[in-house]
Amino acid sequence: MTQHWNNKPLGKMIAKLNFLPLLLLVAGCASWSTDSTLEALPAPSHPEDVKLLPKSADDPIEPLNRGFFAVDRALFNYALEPAWSGYNKIVPEKARKGIKYFKTNLGYPIRLTANLLQGEWSNAGKETQRFLINTTVGVLGFSDPATDKYKIVLPEEDLGQALGKWGWTESAYLHFPVLGSSSARDVIGIAGGIHINPSSWVYGAGAALNFNSKSFDAKTIRRLLDTEFDPYSLNKLYYSRKRAIEIANAKPIMVGEDTPQTQTLMADFFRPQNEDFGKQADQINIQPKDFRKPLPASVWMQEDPAPIAFVIPGLGGHRLSPRVMALAELAYLEGYHVVCFSSNLNWEFIQAAPAGYLPGYLNDDLKYLRQAHAAIISKVGDQAAGSPTVMGFSMGGWYTLNLAATARPDTYSYALAINPPLNLNKGLDVLDGLMRRPAQLPNLEAIKESALIKLLMFLQYPPEAGSTLPFSNNEASYVIGLTYRFTLSQAIMASLEIKPSAKANEKVGALGWRDYYSKIVAPALSKRNIKEATLIESGNLREREAGLRTNANVKVVLTGNDFLLTEDDLAWFRKKFPGKRTIFSENGGHMGQLWKPEIYNSMRAAIRFKKADFPAE
Repeated sequence: MTQHWNNKPLGKMIAKLNFLPLLLLVAGCASWSTDSTLEALPAPSHPEDVKLLPKSADDPIEPLNRGFFAVDRALFNYALEPAWSGYNKIVPEKARKGIKYFKTNLGYPIRLTANLLQGEWSNAGKETQRFLINTTVGVLGFSDPATDKYKIVLPEEDLGQALGKWGWTESAYLHFPVLGSSSARDVIGIAGGIHINPSSWVYGAGAALNFNSKSFDAKTIRRLLDTEFDPYSLNKLYYSRKRAIEIANAKPIMVGEDTPQTQTLMADFFRPQNEDFGKQADQINIQPKDFRKPLPASVWMQEDPAPIAFVIPGLGGHRLSPRVMALAELAYLEGYHVVCFSSNLNWEFIQAAPAGYLPGYLNDDLKYLRQAHAAIISKVGDQAAGSPTVMGFSMGGWYTLNLAATARPDTYSYALAINPPLNLNKGLDVLDGLMRRPAQLPNLEAIKESALIKLLMFLQYPPEAGSTLPFSNNEASYVIGLTYRFTLSQAIMASLEIKPSAKANEKVGALGWRDYYSKIVAPALSKRNIKEATLIESGNLREREAGLRTNANVKVVLTGNDFLLTEDDLAWFRKKFPGKRTIFSENGGHMGQLWKPEIYNSMRAAIRFKKADFPAE
């Protein structure tokens, strides 16, 4: 049976998260000779962590697949993206949706056959009901009254799933130019369905209908192409897990808990209020002092001179991620020019920074952040009015406090740190522990699969509906920990210039945050006569208490149940930032409260300046 949640078919929602396997693209074709840097990586402290990583399909011809993926990159950049852009401007969205519904309706014979071959008699009946309703009431299928009016949801099935149900569950991964992600099993399934698919009876009809359907995904592809270190591996992972779920008809574990970890998942709903806000940014490249190549920045400029607000992403965050843009929009609405760089631990920043840079040592991180900020201030010139404001969340909030504490009091007009850790090293240990939380449970694989299913569904909902999805504490912990482990893997590969591959992902993915600091960063610093004790001390904000206490314009946003803070940590923050210097919520976990209007408005008020102080010339 197809699993449903709130009358939405699971397979259909997961398919939306496949990110158009036609065109998730890689930066170029890599060499696949043995990488000496990869071989020289330290042994992981917890080698068993490999079992916690979600498994992609076997990829025995990875170099060839990556080559085809690079071909798709060129097709997207120079042909399909411009074509989709023009098509979307010419053809109204309502008409494009109608054509998409029509294509779905034409797929009835394939879905019916797949259901019959699997013995899914109920689904076969639903398919027939839907086809009859949409063909008649829906005017040849150009609308979907079966779903909208009669609540008959679409059971997603295809011939590849039927082959999987018959026992062909494992199949090597394939990536074809234009066709995208597939496998030997699914290729045979597609070939078997050609003659029963009515769109194949008219030359070019299938290609035209596919072009229309994929036009809805161009924005997602562009965002992933710009923000992901290794989109090939990410696409393969999504495809692999999606197909495994569909073939197994996997169902989530219907258990929900209200914990700091489950509340933290709500942080994903902190998104720009204006969906097009990201498109309003200018991307500029600056050349900070000592950087080996230009550093990209997203900039939103006011029409008149205004102060600059620097937004610092969370741990490993990209400047184009929704959460970063939500904070950027908040500052822009308050009248700031807004500037966003990717996080120090993001591949984009690392690849531009001076050679040999290993993010995580505070003195280096702050040095390069200041150099980037200085380059922007110089570029903006007379359009910048007064002292800038700096703001960030999570690790970005930690950097915000460190910048403010180590600068002259008049350097920043305001500094707003959102859910910062107090001791970075302890916070990162917590993140490793979160991923390992379900490791010893007998139903580990069921928890992993259930967590993934719920996550894919969760991202389709608005905040009010998303908060009702029943994540267990173990599932939420695993999702959060896994997300940050992926972030670490990308930072390590970018820093050490390791070429992405399945082998690299597995070997680097086994390394935890403690491994990174003690086995990679510390040895590198020792060559500069910097002791590991200095590295550890630099991660503790208590070392900069005096600088924070003297600046009344430094403010924090906290929750009472942030799992990155101990009770002592929270008490320290409340004591050092009394009264209106703290925006406090009892619940929300780690940043899970930011989407709430009262918190959003309080953050706006915390950085509000008097525009009369900066009159337009």
